[in-house]
Amino acid sequence: MKKIMCFVLTMICLLAVAGCGGGAKKAESPAGQQAAAEKVLRVGTNANYPPFEYYQEASKTFIGFDIELMQGVAREAGYTRVEFVDMEFGKLLMSLKDGKVDAVISCLTMTEERKKEVDFTQPYLVSANVAVGSSDAAIRSEGALKGKRIAAEAGSIHVKQAGQYSGTVIECGGAEEALKMIADKKADFAILDNYTARFYITNFYKGRLSIVAELQDDTDTRTGIAIAKGNRELADRLNTGLQKYREDAAYYQMKNNYFGKLL
Repeated sequence: MKKIMCFVLTMICLLAVAGCGGGAKKAESPAGQQAAAEKVLRVGTNANYPPFEYYQEASKTFIGFDIELMQGVAREAGYTRVEFVDMEFGKLLMSLKDGKVDAVISCLTMTEERKKEVDFTQPYLVSANVAVGSSDAAIRSEGALKGKRIAAEAGSIHVKQAGQYSGTVIECGGAEEALKMIADKKADFAILDNYTARFYITNFYKGRLSIVAELQDDTDTRTGIAIAKGNRELADRLNTGLQKYREDAAYYQMKNNYFGKLL
């Protein structure tokens, strides 16, 4: 399945706007350009959550909606380059507080708990959280989750959300693993972001898995870029860049490239 996923993500990347490709893990300074002249933004991400962020081994680049959005925002904010730092999801906010990165983008929901640790830009996306189950599930509503085995990504808001429906919550490494657990009959349902669920179902599980319910609880579904607490200068700079980029036609083309066929 990994090889199939790489092929699918490669095709998505080829459709992306020219000049907005993902950044390499260890990008070198352009030839003939002084390093001091560069204005680099170091951004933490967990590159295992397509279509938002994914690391492509073949091309040694990061790709995804979040990746291209961050590049567009940084460009409009006056940065010459974005250096993405891939790490476990649960370590993202700590790396920000420790100063290892300047910002974090990783489909990060702006929860009240996270706002106590970090600041956020204005939201760049409002999505929904959904429950995925077998396509032949008899009950297609939130009620189907009661008392069932629910898989969710460790460290994500979906773990707490799953606990509202069942006492049997299986924490796993990511969305791909959560959905595979359903296919392997090791879990009954998985909770994840709407766009990610549709991406996997469309490309890998059509006819086998499906969205059984959009969860209507009080979980915040606004997504933003995280920055260190109190760093108003960077927050203002990125908010300005975000506003300018979202006014550009390239933004809407990019968004359609990643989400258009999933809606």
